[in-house]
Amino acid sequence: MNWANLLILLLCPLMMLFCMRGHKHHNHHNHHDHHSIKELQDQITKLQADNEQLKKQLKSK
Repeated sequence: MNWANLLILLLCPLMMLFCMRGHKHHNHHNHHDHHSIKELQDQITKLQADNEQLKKQLKSK
């Protein structure tokens, strides 16, 4: 193995660490995620209410 190959082999994990660290500091998705979570919670609540209504309909038959 020559020096160039060894250098590339050692630089690859270091570059990955820098890239991963850079991605941790991007919090611009948090606002969008908060809205998505709220929408999902609303959908769950609606589905649970629909489920209860369907259960009542089945019991009455």
